[in-house]
Amino acid sequence: MTAAPGPRLMGGPEVRPLRENDARGVAMLVADYFAEIGMGQSMSVEQMRQLFATSWLEGGAGFVLEHGPETAGYGFVRPTRWKGADSIQLGLTLKRGYRDPETYHVLTDQLLEKGSELAGKHGVRSMSIHLRSIDTVHVPVVLELGFQEHPVSMLGFRHDLDDVPARPLPQGLTLRCARLPEETPTVLGLSGPAFDDRERQGEPVTGTYLSFVAGKSGFDPEQVLLVENPDGPVGYTVVDATSHGKGGCYGILELGVLPGSRGRGIGSALVCRVLGWLKEKNARSAVAGMFSSNIAATLFWRLGFRPDPRRTFRFFVRDLGPSPTVERR
Repeated sequence: MTAAPGPRLMGGPEVRPLRENDARGVAMLVADYFAEIGMGQSMSVEQMRQLFATSWLEGGAGFVLEHGPETAGYGFVRPTRWKGADSIQLGLTLKRGYRDPETYHVLTDQLLEKGSELAGKHGVRSMSIHLRSIDTVHVPVVLELGFQEHPVSMLGFRHDLDDVPARPLPQGLTLRCARLPEETPTVLGLSGPAFDDRERQGEPVTGTYLSFVAGKSGFDPEQVLLVENPDGPVGYTVVDATSHGKGGCYGILELGVLPGSRGRGIGSALVCRVLGWLKEKNARSAVAGMFSSNIAATLFWRLGFRPDPRRTFRFFVRDLGPSPTVERR
């Protein structure tokens, strides 16, 4: 993660490249932002360290807005896939007191410049950012930067585990925990054909993120399940945890069934197995998210999930032309 030194405001914040030892400052910044918008626990310092140690930012760049010892902002740009096409993803978190244009442009100008550089390298014409629907903090910022809201959103759902339905597997199928890390290629091999309409489904989990989930303290093999017929696996699910054990919140990160095995209730059986396991653990809730264009939303509704605005995201996109400018004092 290298970049030229960024611009400075006289006596004010300055921007520098992200380093692995920024995990504590970034984790605290994100936790403050979550508290401000009414969210629960964010990623812990240790989990942030684990993330920063992975290759999640490979090919991209991260930056920290720093004011003395204080982490005033954080952002990144990286090449990714979005709605079935190559894209440049931007992430941005700004601390209260650092959200005026003259201040945040110290960070965002660097992000947009690097994003445009990556776009040229990868032949991409636009950049995207996603914000929680309850986030009124960053929307004015991204609009001022020239982003426009996309008509597709990411719907968030929550299940409080009070009433868990029973959905048995179809006859002839078995369900078991995946053996990680040796069966990581098996899970990833399923995700490719299972996500056969990425314009509506989104992108499947990467090997880097699957390793991150499995490497968290408290990981349980029940978090990655496989459904098999005599010829091999035909479906799977991946569950992430914001906090493990009693009172924890777990997210169904991914649910996939091969096209030839759909319509038999495999997806419902997988989700209900997850819900039953979480109820036995006295977990607080299960959450899930999917594109508003994904028909899988009806499956989750039938199984008792209900909309959760805290986990619903709005997407914003920006054509990569000249960066909007503000008058500098």
